Amino acid sequence: MKATALFLPLLWAATLCAQSANASPGKLYAVIFEITVDSSGKMASLKISKVTDPATGTTTPVSITVPEGYLSAAKAFFLKRTYTNKPSKFYSYTFYDPAQPNRADIDPTDNREH
Repeated sequence: MKATALFLPLLWAATLCAQSANASPGKLYAVIFEITVDSSGKMASLKISKVTDPATGTTTPVSITVPEGYLSAAKAFFLKRTYTNKPSKFYSYTFYDPAQPNRADIDPTDNREH
């Protein structure tokens, strides 16, 4: 059920991204991560679950290699967040722009950094 809740905003963002594709020179991909939080509320693990192309309007995985610099940026991005002191596993995503391989803070809906 949590995965469904994750994909609805993703599809909404994909629609906005597709609508503004002519204004944006770079192609964006959604990188979906599996995140595990330990009992102290710290991120214990971060791994890629799949990469999708939001412009397709689906959550079908695409074959895109995500560079190590992006993974480091994504880890730093998720470490800034606060998590509950309850061990859990959940999914979240960030956008990947191959033209900016060291940034995981891209927000295509308002062109701001997080």
